[in-house]
Amino acid sequence: MRMKKALFAAAAVLGAVAAQAATVTYSFGLPLVLATTEIDKTGSLGLFDSNLGTLTGATLTLEGGASFSFSGTNNAAQTQLANITSSTDLFWSTSLGALTPFLGTISLSASSGAQNYAVGETKSFGPLLDNDSQVDNLATILGSLQQSGGGTFDLRCQSLSGLLVQGGGGNIGTTQSTTAGCGATIVYDYTDRPAQVPEPASLALVGVALAGLSFARRRKA
Repeated sequence: MRMKKALFAAAAVLGAVAAQAATVTYSFGLPLVLATTEIDKTGSLGLFDSNLGTLTGATLTLEGGASFSFSGTNNAAQTQLANITSSTDLFWSTSLGALTPFLGTISLSASSGAQNYAVGETKSFGPLLDNDSQVDNLATILGSLQQSGGGTFDLRCQSLSGLLVQGGGGNIGTTQSTTAGCGATIVYDYTDRPAQVPEPASLALVGVALAGLSFARRRKA
């Protein structure tokens, strides 16, 4: 009975030593490449290959960046106070239905701040940069993120840009030029399958266990 318990303990030690935590990472669109808005970009990320081991976690990071250049001209017959804000919203969608609830909107913007414009005056601003990211823990949908042999799913990023003028009495004429980019990264955490061949340290532990068995048998004899 003691021998069986010891052998089971030795087997457990081998399994514990051989199994190791690891990660797999897939990304697209990074570093960000900015293009004139409006943008419509689709990229692919990899599914986890379940043959590698047991998936224990997944994290998705969505990133966006934009560059804003704009101007305002006072067309009124008197000085005007105005604040101009240029903005771009990045909207995400996916071919993987289970992922949809995790996708949000990345909102980017740049502002001139309150400015006094003399009659006929034009003021230019930019390029002004803004970037942001969204990080999602996908622990609740791990089953949808893996399959034997891996695979891919698509993420689509679209932009909506605009310009808001506060103040100026409707007399501020504007121009704008906006560029934007987006990208995504998914990181899988998993425990790999135990190696078939024990490592030297594991063999040493088994040897200790067997030596203990031999000693116990001699005492009994």
